Amino acid sequence: MDIYFDEEQLAVKYDEDIDNTLQWEDVTQISAYKVYTYPGEVTFLVFSARNGETIEASDEMSGWLELLGGLGNIFKLPAEWQELVADAEAGGEDVVLYTR
Repeated sequence: MDIYFDEEQLAVKYDEDIDNTLQWEDVTQISAYKVYTYPGEVTFLVFSARNGETIEASDEMSGWLELLGGLGNIFKLPAEWQELVADAEAGGEDVVLYTR
């Protein structure tokens, strides 16, 4: 499972045959949530588009750290957005980071 992105789009490869892409200009909301898994928690970012499509990326995917490092250059996010994601409670409410 891999995350790829550039200035124009996000692509998430879930397995050998499934790739999802989303143009940044189509993103209407970015939110984060955590779930309990064994042996800990998994953090997700959810990118919602105008057409109702969503793409999820998790901290278990390669490219996660690069996405976190570059996302603030693509979207106007709160200054403390990474802390908001880190502090989210597993099983709790989604944290909305961006809305257009």
